[in-house]
Amino acid sequence: MSEQMNRDRALEIVRDCYTTGQPQSTAVRLTGYSRSWVAAEYRRLKSRGISPVAGQLELFDLTG
Repeated sequence: MSEQMNRDRALEIVRDCYTTGQPQSTAVRLTGYSRSWVAAEYRRLKSRGISPVAGQLELFDLTG
């Protein structure tokens, strides 16, 4: 069993997985954290209005 990474790094990975539309199981595998912890973080991101759409920020060019 792999060693669990620190919480800040795990949160970064969970956010990356969520915003690119990866399943929770991918975040669990990458972080080593429990399914329930990852699911709670996905719910938290969703409740903050963060969209699970890959490349969402690149869809809108606000410079022009």
